[in-house]
Amino acid sequence: MDKRRVSSKDVAAMAGVSRTTVSFVLNATPGKVIPEETRARVLAAAAELGYEPDPRAAELAKSARHSVALIVRHAASIYSDAYILRLIEGIAPVLNRRRCSLALVPCGGSASGAEMAALARAAGADGALITNTLEDDAGLPGLAAAGIPAVVIGTVRGGAWQIDIDNRAAARELCSYLVGLGHTRIAAVAHAPERYHAAHERLAGYREALEAAGIDFDPALVRVANFSEESGRTAMAELLAARPRPGAVFAGNDAIAYGALQAAREAGVAVPRDISIAGFDDDFPSRFVVPPLTSVTLPAAALGEKAAEMIVDLIGGREPAERRTILPTKLAVRASCAPPAVP
Repeated sequence: MDKRRVSSKDVAAMAGVSRTTVSFVLNATPGKVIPEETRARVLAAAAELGYEPDPRAAELAKSARHSVALIVRHAASIYSDAYILRLIEGIAPVLNRRRCSLALVPCGGSASGAEMAALARAAGADGALITNTLEDDAGLPGLAAAGIPAVVIGTVRGGAWQIDIDNRAAARELCSYLVGLGHTRIAAVAHAPERYHAAHERLAGYREALEAAGIDFDPALVRVANFSEESGRTAMAELLAARPRPGAVFAGNDAIAYGALQAAREAGVAVPRDISIAGFDDDFPSRFVVPPLTSVTLPAAALGEKAAEMIVDLIGGREPAERRTILPTKLAVRASCAPPAVP
């Protein structure tokens, strides 16, 4: 290749990393930790291509636009889940202000680390925000190996940069509220399989609330949905067919609760007269459905805003003050829950 035409993009392509990583390695950016194997690949690619950094380009890079990928680990949710829209509500203003673009990247939960890194590179990403993560997400090491900094909006095992809420405590508070209304037969519909961290923690909070109230946990009252309204509708229909029927249902997210409300309407079961339904997330439609939905208010826009600030700092070689941040939630009490009907 003609030495005069070699660019950092060529080096990044050969090394299998982002252009930002190439810049960090070749400019020895202070405070930026790059895996030694990644550093070696970049240096080898630069040497083979005969690339020499341009000092003027390094100065321009300080004000250059970067791209951030929002990777959603449940591909079907990216265009339908109001939670994702609320994250973007917080992310977009920060990226606009910091001169960065946003790429939406659907990614299945079974995608490997290498596949996730490939998706991020294909999107031209200099950094990644990841949501709907699994408990032990295999994608993060792949991003690290590719030199792509990442922030998890959620919780994973290990030392990744993370921002989340206390899902367990929030679910426990909501289910304790249902107990306080007088309900003793409370069902739960997890919004996703338990390999997703938030689903696991919300079910754990549900069980802790029952235990604290001296109510035996009954696995027959638990269903597992798959993020969507339709999966919530199906799960609720099964619970309504049970005898005795539950007096209240904790839905793992608001989309599941919307499906549960529909199933109750179809079965001629009045909410909250015959059964109470509560959700989690407090998405935009929750106060406008009939009846308005009791839910946990999750600060999605604030999560997005904080995560965007963190990833832009990481792209620029600056480490955020905290590796893991927890934001508060609150309970929004509306008309979908009431004391159990008197027989």
